[in-house]
Amino acid sequence: MSVLSVTLSVVLTLSTLLTCIPGPVKAETDTALEAADFTSYNYMTVDGNPIEVGVSGSSFYVHSEVIENLTVTLFDAEASQSVKTFNEEAADIEVDLEGYMDEDALYFVGITYTYKETKFYVYNNYVIWDGGEVKFYKSPNYDFNVQRCSELRTDEQSLNEMLEPQNDIECDDPVLVSYSDQICEGSTSDWEKVFRIYYYIISQMAYDSVQVEDDTMTYQDGAVCLMRRGIAICEGFGNVFTALCRAQGIPATVQFGIGLVDYDEMMDEELPTNEDCDHAWAAVCIEGTWYYMDPTFDIGSYYEGDSWDSGTYTEYEPSFSYYLLPLEAFSYDHKICDADTVHGLEASGSCGDNATYTITRDGTLTISGSGTVVLPYGCNNFNKVVFAPDSNIDRIGEGCFVDCDLITSVILPETVTVIEAEAFNTCEDLEYVYLPSGLESIGREAFDYCDELSYIYIPDSCTYIGKWAFDDCSQLYISVPSSISDLDSEYYISPMHIEYR
Repeated sequence: MSVLSVTLSVVLTLSTLLTCIPGPVKAETDTALEAADFTSYNYMTVDGNPIEVGVSGSSFYVHSEVIENLTVTLFDAEASQSVKTFNEEAADIEVDLEGYMDEDALYFVGITYTYKETKFYVYNNYVIWDGGEVKFYKSPNYDFNVQRCSELRTDEQSLNEMLEPQNDIECDDPVLVSYSDQICEGSTSDWEKVFRIYYYIISQMAYDSVQVEDDTMTYQDGAVCLMRRGIAICEGFGNVFTALCRAQGIPATVQFGIGLVDYDEMMDEELPTNEDCDHAWAAVCIEGTWYYMDPTFDIGSYYEGDSWDSGTYTEYEPSFSYYLLPLEAFSYDHKICDADTVHGLEASGSCGDNATYTITRDGTLTISGSGTVVLPYGCNNFNKVVFAPDSNIDRIGEGCFVDCDLITSVILPETVTVIEAEAFNTCEDLEYVYLPSGLESIGREAFDYCDELSYIYIPDSCTYIGKWAFDDCSQLYISVPSSISDLDSEYYISPMHIEYR
């Protein structure tokens, strides 16, 4: 039986859709509901036929030439309650929402349809009633996401870079290639290949609830390892999807950011300035256009228990609510902070009172000037760090390189004496850092979650290492002066080996 012939039996109750749409959480908020400047966008069927969703006057419409059994339901977003359902058996529907919507209230429109015997559920269509008309709501994330997605270029060089192997995306590994070929066997287009890959992940893999709660060991995020295990969390699903697509010559990438799962989070006034990534997903380029998908929000099965090797695998049907979404719809419950692209977004500016930075097309960050360096909010789209020869940087500021996933090595200049708290926190690809001979202090959680870090030599000049500075670095061989003792006494996951010299 082909995957397209499988009919998904998803229960349309809000209590079972908490991982897909905002839950029934009441919130008191003064956040203004701003109308978007777009009036329509396209969803895509599994073989590339557009489904136009739009607003016009007091009407909400869905236009298509291929889908069937359309149902449109208006929901009160804050209360998560159905307001009105409209049924059709055709490919097109236009419904008048006047009389069903109030000013200053947020709604979303759920769309269900059948295509090639598969039922699809799409809920990311948020609307407001404004001046006697229904308009799309403008998510606070939207402009931010547009700017961040500008690194998803469509020129030939950039797309070719999106086919190369990266850390945890081993698209050239023979095992991974074999998996990809088997999944896509018989496919006649990139549309079909991408659908088969996505369907494989959400139907054959399980979300690893054990890993989320486990702080006693590190887990592998490599695509090959996860394909064999069949269990992962969000970043792992993104790595697997990206690697399987790249193995088929289809440009794809992992994205990192914030996943919003309820009304409170969508209305959070601090969201525009929050860049504490807590989620990952993927993007794929088909026929020159980038689309966004979130396997975690669609996956059906779960792995639960007390340890990584003794849990219980529970199977549920997956859904297709987050497959090939346009950026307008995806932005309602996803804030896109970064993508794993080897090229950079050209930028320059201040990164301290007396320090400046530039990022070039090849992803090289160059730091110049003196004093403390702290990169500005969201500056992490680079893969190489260089300090200008005439620079005089003496402090790596708090959180300076936090979550800079693509850097693999950093050579700090001899002028640096202090590395402040969380300076390199969650630099997951970082393998090596040179610490200068005059370094005096390493702050709290400075290298926490740098799980690829393999070797660090801490000079004799260093007299202070903060709490959890090298926690969750399970592959790390670290050499420290004997004046520093009990380095890992409170670590959750200690370095592989600590040499006291």
